[in-house]
Amino acid sequence: MKIKYLILVFAFCLGGSTAFGQVTTAFFEGERISSVNYIFKGQLSDSIAEKKIIETVKLNFPVVSQTIIQTILLDAYTSKIQDLPQIKEAQYEVTPSQSGGVDITLTVVITEVAKEQKEKSGLLMGEKDFPILYLDKKSLLTTKFALSEMIYTNNNSWYAREDAMLNGNPLVNNPPGKGYTGWIEGWFSGGIYGITTISKKNNLFLYGGLSYIVSGSAGRELFTDESRFFGEIEDGYVGFLATKKYDSGNSLLTNIIIGRKQFSIGQGFIIRNTASNGDNRAALQLNPRWATDFLGLGTLQYNKFLLQLFHLDPNELPLIDNETKFNGVNFEYGNKDSNKLGLMYLNVPESNFGYYTPTGDVFGRKGLNLYNLRYYKNKTAGQSGLFYKAEFAYENNSNFDMEAYAGYLDLGWNFVKNKKTTVLRYRYAYFSGDDPNTEKYERWDPLLSGGNGEEWVIGANHFKIVQNSNMIVNQLQANFRPWSKIELVPQAMYLYAAQNNNIGGNPALSTLSNKEYGYEFNISAKYFPNKKWYWHGHLAYTIPGEGAKLALNNTAKPWLSAMVFFRYSL
Repeated sequence: MKIKYLILVFAFCLGGSTAFGQVTTAFFEGERISSVNYIFKGQLSDSIAEKKIIETVKLNFPVVSQTIIQTILLDAYTSKIQDLPQIKEAQYEVTPSQSGGVDITLTVVITEVAKEQKEKSGLLMGEKDFPILYLDKKSLLTTKFALSEMIYTNNNSWYAREDAMLNGNPLVNNPPGKGYTGWIEGWFSGGIYGITTISKKNNLFLYGGLSYIVSGSAGRELFTDESRFFGEIEDGYVGFLATKKYDSGNSLLTNIIIGRKQFSIGQGFIIRNTASNGDNRAALQLNPRWATDFLGLGTLQYNKFLLQLFHLDPNELPLIDNETKFNGVNFEYGNKDSNKLGLMYLNVPESNFGYYTPTGDVFGRKGLNLYNLRYYKNKTAGQSGLFYKAEFAYENNSNFDMEAYAGYLDLGWNFVKNKKTTVLRYRYAYFSGDDPNTEKYERWDPLLSGGNGEEWVIGANHFKIVQNSNMIVNQLQANFRPWSKIELVPQAMYLYAAQNNNIGGNPALSTLSNKEYGYEFNISAKYFPNKKWYWHGHLAYTIPGEGAKLALNNTAKPWLSAMVFFRYSL
């Protein structure tokens, strides 16, 4: 029983640490869209005709904020706009948003003289259009390539007590601890994606993608000093898309996806990390894999209303695969980028994951029910002022008495009129712990929560020690843009436990005589010169709190980490 407990606990901890992906995929696939902006260049002598062209462009680019990016659809929409007679050029750019997620900017150049129309183009037709392989009036076939490399160093990993913090972890092989250690890691991916028109009359399309990813690590990372490489299929899905625009102005979109693909809900508070990295897959910190083992997703969107039904099987590490499956329904209502209301119900029909208690009772994740309510109030793009986001979630289980709660309030102010475009925000987050004096099990199960350090990876170092469970967080963050292509993101956070009983977290911190986990101060620097290159640097300093110090017999030392990586995509 003890060995099984350790394997499950450390499987959970490793899954959390691998969740610290600085970015998602090279193509921002699966990112939440914060805003959609249009830049129109050139003009026509006929202002009415110009207005109609602008309306046509926006009609052919049905991308709205607070939805998820699918790059093959962005490519298809842009190609369709590029094909319009009086559009000289059309291209989109995706950049990190200061309010979280990404911003999409579509730049369109209007010309007075209608250009010559090509029936077919692309590399396969002898054109120098790489990465586009084939393009005509009905179909688009394109390739995607990306690579990333990272250098990472730590001083006093695991508070210089790796003997206690990683004791019994079956995935550990000569991990770092006291002093400085470092490693390098990287990945490369390539894929082919396409979309074709099945019925032009009914606006029915078939699309899909297939990609392969290879990752590797060398040096002494957080769990091992073993060098390794690993390759496997990442994306592998097909989708069916239908759109309809009514004379009344109403619009309807139906989208069905089946296969291996990334999936997330809202801000990633519940569902974000749908694949695991590290261990034999390497690239622990770059976190390149996001596609599920299987996703069945049906989406129906009518004007401001969105309804999703999904079945999800995460891509877990084979050694610690607990065979968890998810079924859910998600509803959203919102007016573009200003307001968004969301409701989700999620059920776990299958799982071998266990919940452990001080009495020795072991419960299971199977039968878990989750109810989620969220509301986002954002400022319209280009406007200064207050924005806020809030979520509440409740978990119970049909097989035993369980009541767990989690929620957060995120308040911020956007200084758009400031030339440095500063954003300031404060977040309070709560994840319940299990009170051993009650008959109910109350420890929050974070499921697939995660993303990056500005989403639900709370602390670059601290997240590896304490996951999003039995924890209360106070976090301050700022986003500065001293130059248009450079962003600085400092963070300060104070974290403490909701309950002294912490069984289910790191075994070294199973019982806390003091609830204080610790403090973390970090800063990220981002440089995105163009849509092909992205550079990222990060420095984090984590100070153990009184609770962690006492649990480790006052031998814990502050943990310093630093890293830099680049990503190139084509």
